[in-house]
Amino acid sequence: MKLFVSILASLFAAPAASAQVVVVDPAAIAHNQANHAVDLAKYVEMVRNQVTQINTLTQQLQQIQAYVKAFGNPEQLVNIIGANGLMDSLHTSGVGETIGQLQQSVSGVEALRYSANGLYHSLGSTFTTPGGVQVPRAEELYRKFGAVQQTSRNFQSVTDDVLSRRANLRNEIASTTQQLQASSTGAETQKLTGVLVGYNAELATVDHEIDNASAQVVNQDVENRADREREEQARREERQAQMEESFRRYGEVFRLETTPPQFPTGH
Repeated sequence: MKLFVSILASLFAAPAASAQVVVVDPAAIAHNQANHAVDLAKYVEMVRNQVTQINTLTQQLQQIQAYVKAFGNPEQLVNIIGANGLMDSLHTSGVGETIGQLQQSVSGVEALRYSANGLYHSLGSTFTTPGGVQVPRAEELYRKFGAVQQTSRNFQSVTDDVLSRRANLRNEIASTTQQLQASSTGAETQKLTGVLVGYNAELATVDHEIDNASAQVVNQDVENRADREREEQARREERQAQMEESFRRYGEVFRLETTPPQFPTGH
């Protein structure tokens, strides 16, 4: 019985086994191969583009390196000769004072004692009358002259200071110019040129300090002359008023007789 069942099973399994044979589709295979070829072409194109980009970036890097070699790297030029000296000069204020400060510091006593290093005679704070009496001078009247003397001293101080600073600036300009001639890169040349321009501008500014101090002396002298004319005008006005008052009082005291004279008769 078992043998019979095995034979039957074998008979029924034989057709099923013949149905599992693999079927090959040439059209599908060709289509897959075509897609693979397209993908491969796209990949090749992508690689070619990347190579082009790499070559372009390499050329740009070479150009930048050549530029840095020719013109220098500005970030590395942190200590330019002359720059510190220029900054120090720009932060240095002159010794000159304003005309308002000079006028406030004027002293009548100093004006009386002023001799301009022995050029003039000191007046002293008192004088002696012919009768031998010592009279103190009115110090306030001499403050206007002290203002001119003060501005003159200020002018001399400014001149001495400017001449000293001017000599230093000229030395710095010469040193910076020599460094500029020896510069080997464009970046160094540009920075040194900027420093040199700054020095020349500072030199012109320093020279103007002398002009300003000189103008203060002239201005104070003009004010003194105007004040003298003002006082003369005031005195003329006062004298005119005094003369008019004197004439009026003289007329009140000495009146002219307007009635005809009376002569005695022989009766």
